[in-house]
Amino acid sequence: MTTFREHLKEQLKDPTFCQAWEEGELNYQVARALIKLRLDLNLTQQELARRAGVPQSVIARLESGKHLPSLRSLEKIAKNLGLQVKLDLVPDAAKTGDVPAF
Repeated sequence: MTTFREHLKEQLKDPTFCQAWEEGELNYQVARALIKLRLDLNLTQQELARRAGVPQSVIARLESGKHLPSLRSLEKIAKNLGLQVKLDLVPDAAKTGDVPAF
């Protein structure tokens, strides 16, 4: 039986799949970071939205992974929470053959 990571590594060899994966990866990372932050702070979406100075619907859209905020919007949310945005440029996992961590 193959694991998900093994299956994903194989699928990433397909250029069409790889492109689709890469297009959604940043959305997923932002969503995951926002959900983790909210859970670490033990807040509801409504409470996080109030603190961040945005409507709850914005938090819901970002957590769904279907919407990618501008850096300016992300910076506003972070600043209102007493945080800052940190951006890392790292080697492309799809091009190095590595499977992204989950």
